[in-house]
Amino acid sequence: MNWEQRIIPDVDLRPFLPKNKATNFRARVQGLIAQQQRTWPMLREATEGLSEVEYKKLSVKGSEVLAQFNPKRIVSTAARVDTATIQQRPCFLCAENLPPEEKGIEFGQDFIVLCNPFPVLRNHLVITARRHIPQGIEGNFDKLLDLSRELGDQWFTVYNGPKCGASAPDHLHFQACSRETLPILREIECWNRQAIFRTSAVEAFILRNYRINLMVARGNDYRVLINYLESALGQLARVTNVSEEPMINLIVTCEDRGWTVILFPRSKHRPSCYDAEGGARLTVSPAAIDLAGVLVVPRPEHFARISAEDVEKIYAEVTLDNERFRELINEEEERKRNKRK
Repeated sequence: MNWEQRIIPDVDLRPFLPKNKATNFRARVQGLIAQQQRTWPMLREATEGLSEVEYKKLSVKGSEVLAQFNPKRIVSTAARVDTATIQQRPCFLCAENLPPEEKGIEFGQDFIVLCNPFPVLRNHLVITARRHIPQGIEGNFDKLLDLSRELGDQWFTVYNGPKCGASAPDHLHFQACSRETLPILREIECWNRQAIFRTSAVEAFILRNYRINLMVARGNDYRVLINYLESALGQLARVTNVSEEPMINLIVTCEDRGWTVILFPRSKHRPSCYDAEGGARLTVSPAAIDLAGVLVVPRPEHFARISAEDVEKIYAEVTLDNERFRELINEEEERKRNKRK
């Protein structure tokens, strides 16, 4: 089955669209979700299962983290992403390898919107490239910003780097979810900030004494923001001394004031407790949603014992260390000074 056969025809989507209203992309996405839940039993069961997911609220350096017991996410959390495994398995984001019931709608000419059959949050989508090309954000910031704008202010979008959270590093894709559950989207509005860059079009800041090292960039000028993000990616590559894409996760929202992009610079894919023995083992593999405050823990015994101290150590281990993060921020502040000259 190819992508043209995977796209839901308008005649099949129409019964799930709002009556007597303009049918924009957001409405078509909601129609897709309703249609797929009706026709795809696996997705329907997974969506209903979200109501049974357990949460444990933890305070990590004064910030809220929701540990989520979600056993069906073991497929992603425990996914092997080494080169040999990737080369041997069929790509689960290519049209010919999807379940027979799985269908989607187009996003532009190059992407297809699908429902995630292993959701973390409500309305969990995967936006996959039509072509089987490697995961990478360079040259694709515009697609991610476009997606965020079209979905609107009740959603957030996700990019997980190929070496730090993407379970399909061989196939370009984004994700999106309803935003109401994500703690970080509330906390960046009230936490103590330190400005590191500002022009009339873009501002960037960090959060002082937060549970994790991150940068936030905001702007309403599409091209200027993309240029800033591309430059920040280049600076991160220099600080981490890599020639390829640096390890990074992104969360993006779009509101009337423009886009908010949260950048999580990384140091490694999985924490040491992932492969530890006995009682020290915790099957946790942080990607963007986990870093943003919904930490998926798919094994019941690990969920029962995970503590705020464990989570603090996990975050510190997989994100950029303080020394290199300060170097990155120093470069940003130097850039701000040069803008003023």
